[in-house]
Amino acid sequence: MQLAATFVIIALTMWLLIREWDVRLVLFGAGLALTLLKLKPLVAFDVFLSEMGNGKTIGPICTAMGYAYVLRATGCDRAMVRLLLAPVKRVRWLLIPGGCAVGFITNIAITSQTAVAAAVGPILVPLMLAAGYSPVVAAATLLLGCSGGGSLYNPGDADLVAIHEASKAPMKLALDAMFVPLLAGFVTAVIVFMLIENRGGRAAVPTEDSEANEIAQPWWKALLPPLPVIAIFLMMPGVFFPALPAPFEKGLPVAHAMIAATIVVLVLCRGDVSALAKKFCEGLGYAYANIITLIVTASCFIAGLTEVGLTERFVKLVAGVGWTAKLAAGAITGFLAIIAGTGIGPSVAFSKAVLPALRDTNLAGALDLGALAAIAATFGRTMSPVAAVVIFCATFGNAKTIALIKHTAIPLLAGFAVMLAIMISRG
Repeated sequence: MQLAATFVIIALTMWLLIREWDVRLVLFGAGLALTLLKLKPLVAFDVFLSEMGNGKTIGPICTAMGYAYVLRATGCDRAMVRLLLAPVKRVRWLLIPGGCAVGFITNIAITSQTAVAAAVGPILVPLMLAAGYSPVVAAATLLLGCSGGGSLYNPGDADLVAIHEASKAPMKLALDAMFVPLLAGFVTAVIVFMLIENRGGRAAVPTEDSEANEIAQPWWKALLPPLPVIAIFLMMPGVFFPALPAPFEKGLPVAHAMIAATIVVLVLCRGDVSALAKKFCEGLGYAYANIITLIVTASCFIAGLTEVGLTERFVKLVAGVGWTAKLAAGAITGFLAIIAGTGIGPSVAFSKAVLPALRDTNLAGALDLGALAAIAATFGRTMSPVAAVVIFCATFGNAKTIALIKHTAIPLLAGFAVMLAIMISRG
């Protein structure tokens, strides 16, 4: 009876997600219902309280979003986009791969996909429309670039933080596991998308200046967005410095890098420091309300699954980290991301449920599964009609959401297949 009730709760959870109920409400409700089956409802409340104050996730994620808000307020994000787009904006066939690359790179520095689309869209979309592309292709290019996974190279991203915490592995190892599969999957998706959408034709010069109404920004502002990411990579143990002084033996903490970079921006941009400080705090609040709460409620759901024994069964399913396990990990997280409209919930839930049980016996396999789930969830979110970034790109490009997904689904599935093949080949 308990097993039957468990599957009823999970089926109801899926149905509510499909009906576009709030993901956090559904996940917490499901977690609470599952713990009630074991007569231990306080477990869900205890996990909720514990994760609400988990500095290991709150610090990196919230400060990264706070930094993104300061970049937007100072115009640094748009300055970087203009610098990156300058080489490709007058060559028609380069606009698709160039636009996708700009979105991807910008997403490394700014982990919010919607914020990146808001920075890249006002420059990229008018360029593509002036070059003869349809609104839906322009919007699809914006979506594919801004939501294609660039944030998974940022150590402050929620998915990477979850992999790092659940596996207890150094961040460098988590990034190493992520690097090649993500890049190969994204590049494949862009190439397939370009082959489908680019019908040839001579290069075209845009007929209107998409930056005509833009306020001119100093060139050096374009160099500020990636500052914390560069600092984190430079100070990774054993990369450029054999030994780092205390307290940075394990590398530069993400929150430290984001706060220090924010100070640099405040000093260099010389604007209203008080107003910019408020923007930073707004970013902290946005990250907590929209990302941390997802992690909190996903943890409650995992606690419920653990209480009824499903987590243990799922771990046994993927314990061998063979090709069937990897296929299941990718398919499940990707499907849940399509339904829920977020990659963070499924990816973080997977990492928290599976990686702790595997890290002591097969750390490399655990990291591969975490990276695979994160990439699959990212691609799934990019195909979700309820994802915030999809809705934003469709609205901005004056295109229908379903039409946008039709243009990006095949390229993303091709990218997923290549990424999965790479993961399976690792053994």
